[in-house]
Amino acid sequence: MEGGRQSMSSKILLIDDEELVVKSVNRLLAREGYEVINCKSGEEAIEKVQQVSVDLIVCDIRMPKMTGIDTIKKIRELRKLTKQKAIPEILMTGYADEAANKEAEALKVAEYLYKPFDLRDFLACVKKHLGG
Repeated sequence: MEGGRQSMSSKILLIDDEELVVKSVNRLLAREGYEVINCKSGEEAIEKVQQVSVDLIVCDIRMPKMTGIDTIKKIRELRKLTKQKAIPEILMTGYADEAANKEAEALKVAEYLYKPFDLRDFLACVKKHLGG
């Protein structure tokens, strides 16, 4: 690992197709010393999670092609197949969608946030699930 601080930082996989969200969340997490790995789609995230070890997944629900819920299901499936431990997941959405809400609940994700969210609340949520 390069640099003393980086080797201690947690890796967060951020899956979102909205550039503004990605920029603001990235800036916030980087300032806190986290290493952020960005993916713009579920497909990209599934590839990435097979190559890199992450400590937390933050995923948007509504994305083109593959939803965040389907992405989380697939990542869980792959990790189960390779006997890897579960990764805490934070799902976020900008839409009040009752069906997606129920699906997210059924998945028992660590957190379910509505956009726009307060960045301090988001950060507290991240720290809580990274044990900090």
